[in-house]
Amino acid sequence: MFRNFLVAIFSLSAAFAGDPVIGIATASGHFNVASSEVWGNTTLFDGATIQTGTASSELALRNGVKVQLGASSKARVFAHRVVLERGTGQVAAPASYEIDAAGLKIDAEGARVRVGLTDRIEVVSFSGAPRVTTQAGVLLAAIPAGRAMSFAMQAGSTGIVTRTGCLLYKDGHFILQDENTQEVAELSGSNLAANTGNRVTITGMASSNRPSVSPATVVVNVTAVKQESAGGCLSVASVLGAKAEAPEGAAGASPRPSTPPSTPPATGGRGGLSTGAKTAIIVGIAGGAGAGAAIALAGKKSSTSP
Repeated sequence: MFRNFLVAIFSLSAAFAGDPVIGIATASGHFNVASSEVWGNTTLFDGATIQTGTASSELALRNGVKVQLGASSKARVFAHRVVLERGTGQVAAPASYEIDAAGLKIDAEGARVRVGLTDRIEVVSFSGAPRVTTQAGVLLAAIPAGRAMSFAMQAGSTGIVTRTGCLLYKDGHFILQDENTQEVAELSGSNLAANTGNRVTITGMASSNRPSVSPATVVVNVTAVKQESAGGCLSVASVLGAKAEAPEGAAGASPRPSTPPSTPPATGGRGGLSTGAKTAIIVGIAGGAGAGAAIALAGKKSSTSP
């Protein structure tokens, strides 16, 4: 009772000081808030830094957002966003709320999403379809419920993305359906036509351009293509109304080798002997006694030569 009274007094004094209360933080053990060790629960203020130890912590914000921080995690919490600096954070947001992680921005509005920092940024969608963008606002992915995607630590600043799936051709454009999230990306770059219809891994830069072909949601400027397996994309192509082969002359296609002209049969010059006539003469000479007949045959062949 006395503790609750002190919390209320502290909250009122902070509010008058211009430091708004945004919610309450609780944990089954101890954790640190603004560099102070706390047991059980404490009032949460806008911009507070929270570090967990061996126990996880739950944050209940006044706007209805629920934030969970895993063990050995660190984050700065604001009324409308959380900045994950270490470990794992999970957000359930009925209203607009953003998760910032290593430069990536994850819009968790109407979603339940978990973000983890290791050597990559792991994003898991439990419900809704959180949108992942760069610092500049370029869309990298929209992750449907029940799917996960990982991003390079530099993705937030560079926009580098990696996708694996079937490379197809539709309405004059190359597309790839990510086999994990099922999201479709429109691709531009070289060495695409040669891999159309194959399962590939592409690496490239996300573009701010809007896709020109449906159902693509993002545009990727491809810098590298790695074939994972040949063929096996006909069913995906059928579902997307696409083709598993690029037409000749399509952008990114390699020119087909030309067929060398056939060599015309050798003939003698005007008034000369044909190949058949020369052969007959040689056979006749080899025959000795039949030389006269061979010469006569040669003369007959020669008369029919051009």
